[in-house]
Amino acid sequence: MKQWKIGILGTGNIAGKMADTLRQMPEVSLHAAAARDLSRAQSFAAEYGAQKAYGSYEELAKDPEIELIYIATPNNYHRDHAMLCLQNGKHVLCEKPFTVNETEATELFSYARQQKLLITEALWTRYMPLSAQLCQLLQNGIIGEPYLLQASMSALAPLPRLKDPNLGGGALLDIGVYLLTLDALVFGPHIEKVSSSVIQSPEGIDIQSCIALTHPGQKMSVLNSTMLSVSDRKACVFGSKGLLTIHNINNMEVIEHLDQNRALVAQYRRPEQISGLEYEVRSCLHAIENGLLECPEMPHSETLRILRLMDSIRQEWGICYPCEK
Repeated sequence: MKQWKIGILGTGNIAGKMADTLRQMPEVSLHAAAARDLSRAQSFAAEYGAQKAYGSYEELAKDPEIELIYIATPNNYHRDHAMLCLQNGKHVLCEKPFTVNETEATELFSYARQQKLLITEALWTRYMPLSAQLCQLLQNGIIGEPYLLQASMSALAPLPRLKDPNLGGGALLDIGVYLLTLDALVFGPHIEKVSSSVIQSPEGIDIQSCIALTHPGQKMSVLNSTMLSVSDRKACVFGSKGLLTIHNINNMEVIEHLDQNRALVAQYRRPEQISGLEYEVRSCLHAIENGLLECPEMPHSETLRILRLMDSIRQEWGICYPCEK
């Protein structure tokens, strides 16, 4: 079996989760990790078994042995770090949100196509088996026609970067993107109307919001994001003949099917997994092997559409990040 050599750019919390996942995947090896501080990169490499540690992102991007780089830096750096990797001939898996806005993403996708390199957004829910099963259940009509989606997520006691507008912080880009993705899985990409309400922090980032999306056919989603309170992290899809309850939206654990009388009909549980991150990595490797420049589970068009939607919502809220000015 070919063992793919992967580099990790950034050494924060999600980078550690990815590194721990990679070392349990026989088809890959964690070749190198990079931080802006060499000692931090060395500590990370020692903890997760990376063969090399770099004190600059440029060194990682120029390593000739690395085939795929996972980017795990704060939101405002995604565009520059992804471009650095592409300019050095590396395929890229970039953590969500892919960039802070649609313009940055369009630039990256265009350049990657020119260089014939794969680049994709690491929005892990798009790659998970239960997401595909949710779509199939809806297509099979087990709850009749779906008309309403209600979902909520929280980032209680959020990481410091989520509170900082300079780092592209806020609930929308961090957890709202999961809710908007779930909406797309349930109702598709066509939206007739968007309305929202937001509470902002003194620093000018969104800390709590409610977004309502109206779709063709009298269908609607009501999506709640908060950095202030606990959430049940559940979603319910209500149909004409029953409903589906999704437990743990951003790493689905189980989907429950209830009938018109709210009696449990069936449960669909996620398969055994390492962390859930392995699916996006395997999708990248499969795409590269087959000469694809995007992953089928996360098309470039969908990344752009969601970013365009978030751009329009932020514009209505009057939120513009310093890196966009």
